[in-house]
Amino acid sequence: MPIELRTLSAIALATCLAAPAAAQTAPPAQTPQPASAPSPATATLADPSTAWHLYGGLGLGAADGKYGDVLQKPLQWQVRIAKQSPSGAWRFGMGLMFGSMDPAEDPNIPPETLDLWLPDKEWARLETSFSVTRVFRAGERFRPYLLGNVAIQRIHPRSALFYNKPPEGLEPGESPTYATNGLGFTVQPGFEWSLGKTLSLDVGGFFTYYNTGSYDMSPLGLPDVDSGVEWGARVGLAWQPFSATPGDPGRKAMLVDPATGKPLPLPPPDGHRDAWGVPRSWGWATAEMFAINWGAAAFNEYVRDANFNQISPRSFWDNISGGFTYDDNKFKTNQLIHPFNGATYFNAARANGIGFWGSSAMSIAGAFVWECCGETHPMSFNDMVSTGIGGIARGELSYRVSSLILDNTKRGKGRVGREAAAFLVNPIRGFNRVVTGDASEVKGNPADRWDWRPDFQLAVRAGARVIGEGESISENTNTYGFLELVLNYGNPWDGKDHRPYDRFDAYSQSNFGDKTRQGRLLIRGDLFTKPLGDGTKHALTLQQDFDYVDNEAFEYGGQSLGPALLSRFQPSSTLTLMTRVQAFAILLGAVNSDYSSLAEVANQERYREYDYGPGVGGAVELYLQRKNMPLVTARYRYSYLNVSNGSLYSGETASGAQIGLESTHDVHQVNLKLEVPVTRSLSIGADGSIFLRRSRYDVTGDTPEFGEAGRRTITQRNPEVRAFVAWTYNH
Repeated sequence: MPIELRTLSAIALATCLAAPAAAQTAPPAQTPQPASAPSPATATLADPSTAWHLYGGLGLGAADGKYGDVLQKPLQWQVRIAKQSPSGAWRFGMGLMFGSMDPAEDPNIPPETLDLWLPDKEWARLETSFSVTRVFRAGERFRPYLLGNVAIQRIHPRSALFYNKPPEGLEPGESPTYATNGLGFTVQPGFEWSLGKTLSLDVGGFFTYYNTGSYDMSPLGLPDVDSGVEWGARVGLAWQPFSATPGDPGRKAMLVDPATGKPLPLPPPDGHRDAWGVPRSWGWATAEMFAINWGAAAFNEYVRDANFNQISPRSFWDNISGGFTYDDNKFKTNQLIHPFNGATYFNAARANGIGFWGSSAMSIAGAFVWECCGETHPMSFNDMVSTGIGGIARGELSYRVSSLILDNTKRGKGRVGREAAAFLVNPIRGFNRVVTGDASEVKGNPADRWDWRPDFQLAVRAGARVIGEGESISENTNTYGFLELVLNYGNPWDGKDHRPYDRFDAYSQSNFGDKTRQGRLLIRGDLFTKPLGDGTKHALTLQQDFDYVDNEAFEYGGQSLGPALLSRFQPSSTLTLMTRVQAFAILLGAVNSDYSSLAEVANQERYREYDYGPGVGGAVELYLQRKNMPLVTARYRYSYLNVSNGSLYSGETASGAQIGLESTHDVHQVNLKLEVPVTRSLSIGADGSIFLRRSRYDVTGDTPEFGEAGRRTITQRNPEVRAFVAWTYNH
């Protein structure tokens, strides 16, 4: 159950993670590189004067003190980041530790009471620490060290035995148990053994003392506890990513023409930097992905007091061994917010110089890390698809749009405004630009227009919409305001094989007065383009589709992939007709349903109002323009969903009857839009749409709940009309 604030909750931790990317690799722009500088290939160890230090490790041991009388077998996962002093002898950093303890075996506690600890019997201990480390023999392969930290402590039980909040007052996702906070310190002697230039094995022993507010142990018939001691061993990996040496190819090229003082175009991308001159770093991309997830876990615990974030290696293993299931989150959470979270993982890579496919892998990896290790709820298959795959579409969209906004040659207020707007569109990239100095440095833009500003058309429409919940537009209708942004990016008819998302269409509609503000987000992005003939009229593409439609009448969303034929015709010198014919496979679609409350979900806290399932579909679209101004747009889209989770049932109903229920959905969406130009950029228009869902439920067994056995077909039809004023910009 990740939330959109996941990005913001990780900012404090990510501040330390993004800053070095430029600082370590960017000497003054005109400083010549010394010819005698060693290359990264010949260096044996990371330069301690420039290295940041990342650590992740597993700890286990024993417990004592008052908490130790009740809880035993501490198991911990710790992540830490530190900056080394120029000599490498000192490190100063911060970290998070996610730990848990099991109840002690006490013969005085009756077995029936201990059974109440199950499931989720362990207690979580979250530690937020600030550390100082003295490193001996810095720069050598074997490096002993002594670490000390001061930490904020938080103890939080998961056991049902300690549920102490009124159930009727709990919001979905809120923890039913209280937590207690305190302070503690740790001493850890250990050593590092270099496994390579930037990677080391870290082994250490730890001793931790902590004191918290008093916790009530009366459910076990024991006195209150307020302090504890833990000791044991930790083993992990220490990583010094992006540790620069003078010959590092990630250094920035010359940015200004020495003769004129004007910014030079950035050099073409290569294996070391992207088109914007950002050094390629898998180390910082991975670090930022983890920072987003671990920062979110801490935010959910401290701020949201959620019931799914008392994580530890025990919950990691439970999730991995339990496998994937489905969840019961709201439609907006699963189909809109989770893809936003995936976009942050995607741009953790994209903003660190990594291309589309590598960033796509990071989106999926980040989704998996959260599902297995970011929450105690079982891993959700629908979240993996919406976060991982949907995050690719949303992530590349935000990256491309932020590139349209940015201009490295600007100065003053105009530069600040552009950087702020790009930050809002793509927070991870904007954050990285601020901390690396790219947000203020005056230099050139990418030389290739496809990396900055290709041909595009932006349309802004504002007006009123009337949507009905019956067969007629006059039946049970409501009227709302709306604001729509449509971006048609790139041109597939220039005879070139394009990279992923060199051409895409994006539609975003904000509704005012409806149940959700974001009523529609559609993305149609080309992953592969093959020109046909001379490439000026037809192009065959492999298209990724992202669908999200949410209003008071219906819900529809999904991730799709399939071939599309894009064509362009010129009926006259002023008219242009563009068409798209598409077939697609639906990886996982979602649509509101009549019996979706039957969905089998883990840790159910609410009834889900929509079904999930894979499927297939097709679409036909036509666009007629005059002098690059829209005149007529017609769309038809069909989707077939075979329900895999939702309106499925096999078992006993409330009346005691045995019943089976299977379901499929046919979804038709039709839209016709007419626009009349008033000036070169302004027009007025109207459109009409119909959403039609025909659901078939196959019932076995006669029951009062579902009636006689056989097929039941339910049809939902929702018309909508809009009237608007539009502004169109062509580049």
